[in-house]
Amino acid sequence: MDASPSDLDRFRDRLELEYADRFPRSRAHHERSTRLLDGTSHAIRWNEPFMPVARRAAGAWFEDIDGHRLVDYWQGHMTNLLGHNPARIRDALQRALAEGSGLQTGMIHELEAEVVDLLCRATGSDVARLTTSGSLGTFYATLLARAFTGREVVLKIRGGWHGSQPFGLKGVSAHGTSFDHMESEGLGGSTQTEIELTRLNDVEDLRRVFERSGDRIACLMLEPMLGAGGGIPATREYLSEARQLTAEHGALLVCDEIVTAFRFRAGDLSAHYGVKPDLLVLGKIIGGGMPVAAVAGRRDVMELCTRAAGRVKFEGGTFSGHELSLVAARELLNHVIEDEGSVYPDLAGKGCRLRDGIRAAAQRCGVPIHVTGDPVDGFPGGSLFHVVVTSAPDAVLACAEDSARLRHPLIGDRLFKSVLMLDDISVRGGGGGISTAHERPDLERTIEAYERAFMRFREAGLVGP
Repeated sequence: MDASPSDLDRFRDRLELEYADRFPRSRAHHERSTRLLDGTSHAIRWNEPFMPVARRAAGAWFEDIDGHRLVDYWQGHMTNLLGHNPARIRDALQRALAEGSGLQTGMIHELEAEVVDLLCRATGSDVARLTTSGSLGTFYATLLARAFTGREVVLKIRGGWHGSQPFGLKGVSAHGTSFDHMESEGLGGSTQTEIELTRLNDVEDLRRVFERSGDRIACLMLEPMLGAGGGIPATREYLSEARQLTAEHGALLVCDEIVTAFRFRAGDLSAHYGVKPDLLVLGKIIGGGMPVAAVAGRRDVMELCTRAAGRVKFEGGTFSGHELSLVAARELLNHVIEDEGSVYPDLAGKGCRLRDGIRAAAQRCGVPIHVTGDPVDGFPGGSLFHVVVTSAPDAVLACAEDSARLRHPLIGDRLFKSVLMLDDISVRGGGGGISTAHERPDLERTIEAYERAFMRFREAGLVGP
């Protein structure tokens, strides 16, 4: 890999000209909106030089304000398991509104108990409590763990993203190959010492941390599949060891399944490993495209936030249990639970086809890559995929440090996204999530776009001989 930063600069300059020509209305919007603040209220939706602005979306695609239809794998932060605006959920929302219900009342609705019951039965949890976002869910779960154990330290995985909340804002992104830093200013002075880090799939490192700090650890928070850190699944050995060590040391195991729950089965991914966490954080898919999140788990822990105990202030927010959100949640949950035997094999087959096709395209272009998301060691594989151009295609990606160390020095996720956008393919992190609305022509079109992207990198001298 002999390409230089100047090669990258020239490549980006050409991309910016292409963007300006292809997306003139989106560019004009960008120039107007950035004067107001930052162009968006969520940084992950941004990409250089600017983003196509969506006008409408249906199924596997969205249409931008310049009239392009893009096959979308971002799918609402990987929320839309059924694709954008699926008819069964849209119709249920319209019926609720037509019947005079749905908008905020601040009252208790029958639907709240119904949705909580569906979540508990699907995940084997004793009880659950609703909120509106995954970030709030992980925050409340951490408060519960700290209150229940009387301890302060939160142990998390390097590369793990648990939302913009104080107990998750350390060790998320790589500075070079290091993750040992805080992600935000403005946090309390003790936050740095109250979060400890460990490596995914490194059983010995996990044992050392518990041997050193086990009597101070309130909880280990982890994703069974590391999302932002590279789409890397936990091994069966690692998740089993995490369950055993937390139990031995009196800490709680908190599984953040905001991305993974109901993505691989009608329930939590942890169950595929034979592991039952003490607390489970749910979000994204469970809302069917509307804002719903939940913390579920052991009754004795969750009771700390009840009116009777009053020890943890888990109020969920003004819009927790919002009736229209619950309408969508019930529709989605009932569908995937009743049709589990058809929904998930179909998604897994599409995931396999797309990952294999991208690998074959890269091989034809002579571009070394890693593609994560295949079945491995307890992880069932399915509809998620993450593509990394690499310096060592035969190496095993076991943790976020591996992904940071082995990825190409010039071709990162954002560059991948930019190139594919020009070919009407929308991804994040080099990949994304497949929905039930994606059909074979969408997958084939995507594979062809990846192949053209790989050739762009080759012809620009960024990769290859």
